[in-house]
Amino acid sequence: MTYEPTALEAVRIVGGVGTGKTERLVERAADLALADGPRSVAAFCATPLAARAFAARLRERLGDAADDVLVTTPRAFALEVLDDNEARASTGRDPRLLTAVEEKFLLEDLKVSGIRPKRLREMLKFFYRSWTELADDDPDWLLPGEEAELHALLKESLGFMRAVIEPEAANLAVNHLRESEAARSAHRFAHVVVDDAHCLSRASQLLAELAASTSIAMAGDADACVRAFDSYPYAAGLDEFAERHPKARLVQLDAYLRSKVTARAAENVLADPAFEGHALAASDGAEEGALAVLASDDPADEFERAAAHLADAARAGVPASHMAVAVPNDVWARNMVAALEARGLRAEALPARQPLGGDARILERCLPARVLTALNLVADPNDATAWRCWCGFGDHLLNSAAFASLRKQGLSLAEALAAVDSGAAPHAVGMQRVADARREGLELAARADGLSGRSLLDEITRLVSDGAETSAPSVVARLCLADGEADDAASMARRARERLTMPTLSDGDAVAVVPYDLAVGLSPDTLVIAGFVNGFIPCRDYFDTTVTTLDKQEKMHAADARRIYALVGKAERVLALSHFASTDLETAGALKLKIDRIRLRDGVRTCSIAPSDFLTAIVGEA
Repeated sequence: MTYEPTALEAVRIVGGVGTGKTERLVERAADLALADGPRSVAAFCATPLAARAFAARLRERLGDAADDVLVTTPRAFALEVLDDNEARASTGRDPRLLTAVEEKFLLEDLKVSGIRPKRLREMLKFFYRSWTELADDDPDWLLPGEEAELHALLKESLGFMRAVIEPEAANLAVNHLRESEAARSAHRFAHVVVDDAHCLSRASQLLAELAASTSIAMAGDADACVRAFDSYPYAAGLDEFAERHPKARLVQLDAYLRSKVTARAAENVLADPAFEGHALAASDGAEEGALAVLASDDPADEFERAAAHLADAARAGVPASHMAVAVPNDVWARNMVAALEARGLRAEALPARQPLGGDARILERCLPARVLTALNLVADPNDATAWRCWCGFGDHLLNSAAFASLRKQGLSLAEALAAVDSGAAPHAVGMQRVADARREGLELAARADGLSGRSLLDEITRLVSDGAETSAPSVVARLCLADGEADDAASMARRARERLTMPTLSDGDAVAVVPYDLAVGLSPDTLVIAGFVNGFIPCRDYFDTTVTTLDKQEKMHAADARRIYALVGKAERVLALSHFASTDLETAGALKLKIDRIRLRDGVRTCSIAPSDFLTAIVGEA
C-alpha cells in the first residue's frame, strides 16, 4: 500500500546565517525529549560534522540523556532504512555505499555502452540529480532509447555489485518507506527536527519528513545553499515544505546574533546582486568583534601568520575547540595543521575528498586501495563490490568486458564468479584474468584468516604486494584502526568505509580545519578563512572567457557568493581573511591559481597572486 503523508504539526524556521536557527532546533529537541522521552526525537543535520556539533549542544541541555536522541545525517539514516531483509529483497542491494575508488569501477562498466565519455558523464549527472529530486516518481521521466538504456545499465551494474551510490541512497530509502508500513513503523520518531535543510537534497528532506509521526521542524536559509555533503542541495525544499504543510507555523529570524563586525561582513556579501537585495542586521546587544585581513608574501608565510593569529587568540583565552580554519583544499589543510601544531595548538583536518588515490589500472600505483579491498574480502567473502574491484585491478579497462559478459547471464556476481571457477562462464576478453584474480583473492583470504588489527593489515599488505611491502600503508592504518575499539576484519572494514564516505572530526578539543563548504554546523569564536585568493575562490576557469561563457560565469559567481556568505557568517566573534601575494610558477600551475603577472625573482619564475575578488565585498567599511 502506497504511503500517504498524514497531517503533522509543522514548524518552518527561516533566517540568515547566524540568526539562531540551529539554537532554536536544539531547544525544541531538548524540550520534546524532556516531555516525551529522548528516544522519541530525531535530529537530521547536513553533515556528520554538523551532527557532532548538534549533539554536543544537545548534551549541554540534556546531559547523558542526549545519547538517546538520534542525531544523524539523512545519508546515514537512509542506509539504516535499507538495512533490513525486506529492503534488500526489494532493492536488490546491500546498504553499502560505494567509495570514490569503487565508483571508478562502476564508471568503467558503464563505458561498455559505447557512449562517449563526455556525454556519459553528462547523462550520469542528469540521472543522479533526478534521483535526488525524486524525478523517477514520474514513470515517463526518461526518454526512450539511449537515455533509458544507459539508466537501465546503471541500475543493473549497481545491482550486480549489490551497492548504492550516494545520490541514490535517500531516493531508495524514501521509496522503501513509502511502500512498506513495517519499515515506517521500524524507523519512525514522534518528533523530527531538520537543520540546514537548504544543504540537503530533496530526497533527504522528504526522508526526514517520512520519519516523523507527530511533529516536524525544518530550518534553513536558501541564500546559504551550498553543496556540502549531499550532491544536489535543494533550496526550494523550504518552500515546498510550506506547500505540503499549509498550516505550518513560520518562525522568521532576522537579527544576526553574532558580533557586529561579522554581521556587517555577511551583510556586505548579501549586497551582491545574486541575493536579490536580501538584508541582515546585527542584534542590538551584539558585541563589536573583530575583522582581520592577514596578508602574506607566499603560502609558507601565510600558514605561519594564520597559525600565529590563532596562537594569539589561544593566549587571550579562546580554547582550541572554539577555533576553526576554512581551507580551499587538502594541501592547505595539511600545512595549516602542521603550522598550528608547531605553535603548540592541537589541530585536526577534515579531508576535502576521500584520501585513497592511485591508479587502479596499474597495480604498483593502487596498493592502499587493493589492501582495503582485500580487507573487505577477508571480512565478507560474499562482498560483491569487493570482488568486482579485486578482479579488475591492474587491467587498463578494469576487466569491464569480462564483467559485462558475466552480468548478462542473469546471475548474482558471486554465482557468476563461481561459474568462472568451474569453467562454465562464457568466453570474453579478460575472463582468464578474472579467474586468476578470483583464485588469488580466495587464497589471500584463507591465509589472512584468524589475524586481526595491525597484524592483519600488515599480512594483507605483504600478500597483495608479493612481499615488496611488509607494513600497511599509513593511509590504510589511519582509516582502519581506532584505539580501544574492535580490530577484527569486519570492524576495520566497516570503520574504513564510514571514514571514507561519512568523514567527521574525532578530536573535540582541537582546532577544526575544514574545507570551505564543510563548515556547515560550526560556530567558532574565531574563524580564519585561509587561501583566500583568486584561483581558489573564484576558481581559475571563472576568469578564462575562452572556457567559461558569460552565462556560466554568472552562475559560478552566484554559487561562490553563496559559499562566501555561508562561510563568513560562521564566526561568532572574530573573522580573519588570509591570503598570499606570490608563489613560484610550478606551484601556481599545480594549484590552478589565477596568475596576474610572472616575474623573475632570485632566478625563480614567481607569480603574482591577487586576493579573492570577494575580499573587498566582505570587508566593505567594516
